[in-house]
Amino acid sequence: MPSHFGSPELQDNTRQRLIAAAATLVAEGGIAAASARAIAALAGTSASAINYNFGNLERLLLAVFKQGLEETRAWQEGRAREIAALPRSPDGAALALLHVIQAWASDGRRLALIYQEAVTAAPGQGIAAVWTGLWRDFWIEAAERFGLAPIDGRILHAFFEHEALYSLSAWSPALESAALTEMAEHFATLWLGASIRPMRGATPLAERTAGTRPFGSVQPAAMRIAQAAAEVVEDKGLSGLTHRAVATRAGVTTGSVTHHFRSIEDLVAGAIRGQVQTMTDEAAARNDGPPSVEGILTPEALFAALRLHVTAEAPSPAVIRRRRLFLATVRRRELAPAGGVIRFSYGGTLRDSLGRVFGLSGDNLVLHASVLARLLAAVWFSCAGDNNPHAARSALFEQIEAKFLAWNSARGI
Repeated sequence: MPSHFGSPELQDNTRQRLIAAAATLVAEGGIAAASARAIAALAGTSASAINYNFGNLERLLLAVFKQGLEETRAWQEGRAREIAALPRSPDGAALALLHVIQAWASDGRRLALIYQEAVTAAPGQGIAAVWTGLWRDFWIEAAERFGLAPIDGRILHAFFEHEALYSLSAWSPALESAALTEMAEHFATLWLGASIRPMRGATPLAERTAGTRPFGSVQPAAMRIAQAAAEVVEDKGLSGLTHRAVATRAGVTTGSVTHHFRSIEDLVAGAIRGQVQTMTDEAAARNDGPPSVEGILTPEALFAALRLHVTAEAPSPAVIRRRRLFLATVRRRELAPAGGVIRFSYGGTLRDSLGRVFGLSGDNLVLHASVLARLLAAVWFSCAGDNNPHAARSALFEQIEAKFLAWNSARGI
């Protein structure tokens, strides 16, 4: 062993350089980019220093996440002081939500990316669950500050948990910021009792501009290729996603793939649609999926179907793959448009049911479906840090359902 490891000061310095290097690589390229060789090179030391100081690479990454947790705690303290100046009301809570999401995605971006890597790598486990619990407590305390109940803090956390990931998108900053503001205001009106705000039309515009398409609108041949693309990403990562690899997996010619998906960006977007189809197929195989759209005619039937997915014991593997794909688009500028597709595809499969059951239509329907879908998609992750996650998921789902139904009851539905 090199002699410089004998000095405690130098050893501590080497540990910190390794942690800093690993954190940089995880933030910039994901866990897959944080190989022992890459970390050692960036830290200016040998790969053997990782084993000497941490035992193995996994323990070094755990140290990265633990340090990220503590940095987040300090970061939250600064944001808590900032939002304390806002009005003590539901409207103040909505402003706080927007402020924290936007700050986390900008000046807190490095931490946000490391957090998302931890959550995606080990959802509901270990340090990832503790980190999520830290955010849960932050929003419960924030709710109290704005005169709201603890369960309202849980709903705030659910919205934050979703947009803490998807606000990392760099597809169309101005349009995405406008859509986030509109969704946060709509969320605060329905679930926190904030003032009614006029629709901006930003969310429907973002969906149209991103190029999201309703479920079932993709040709069967293209969907088979999209599913093959999703499988390639699962096996080889985004770096392995090529037209040739997808053609081999789908059993078609490369020309067939390029006919439907001309660029890698198109393939990534197609892979996302393949993920959505896979999620539907998995639910059908378990025989616990929702009724067909035509079969959902009442609020009770709709929320009974949604509950099965939201309160499941584990997120679908396709959901995790979708998160990984999105994180990959965040880090590669040329894939930013595909990130926009991922971000604004939420709510598409819920829309028809909401329109039929609650009499919503047009841009109003798009906004309701988008926000409700985001909340429900985040329930599993936002409860991952609880001692009894299943009970927490059920309680949070019931509150989301109750407030949505109360709002529609007030409309005379």
